[in-house]
Amino acid sequence: MENRIDVEFNQDSRNQILQGILGLKSQLAFLIKLSEADRKSLQLLDDGRKPFTEKALELATRNAVLNPGDALLAAGQRDLNLYSGLSVIENELLQLLEMVRDTKHLAGAEAYEVSRFVYMKAKMALKMKEPGMQAVVDELGKLFKQTTTANSTEKTVK
Repeated sequence: MENRIDVEFNQDSRNQILQGILGLKSQLAFLIKLSEADRKSLQLLDDGRKPFTEKALELATRNAVLNPGDALLAAGQRDLNLYSGLSVIENELLQLLEMVRDTKHLAGAEAYEVSRFVYMKAKMALKMKEPGMQAVVDELGKLFKQTTTANSTEKTVK
């Protein structure tokens, strides 16, 4: 049994991280939530369309004929700057989320592996007539059956 991660993660550490996340949310208070319909109705600016957008806004600042109006042009430039800045933040957050998920997955798998080993030892102790083991095996067996059934259901639903 290999233990690839062994970290003491206490309540203070968790609270500090959650405070940091709240700080980020506070700094990004302008963020919105789109409905699925809104998301589908909007044109997507991606890396392929960004050069076009940048060039169009640049040309509009130098050519009066192309300028949709100073207020609209300034708003378009602010939107592009916001898009670019949020893209960098999104990338960093996605990397962090990937690492959080992978670490959580590994920690959970290791804890579950140790727990299954404990259950196996309890069943062996019961076979060796160790006093009090029947209650332990029954309790763990009930919970083990529930998790095994839940995991089987999830796999068939997906």
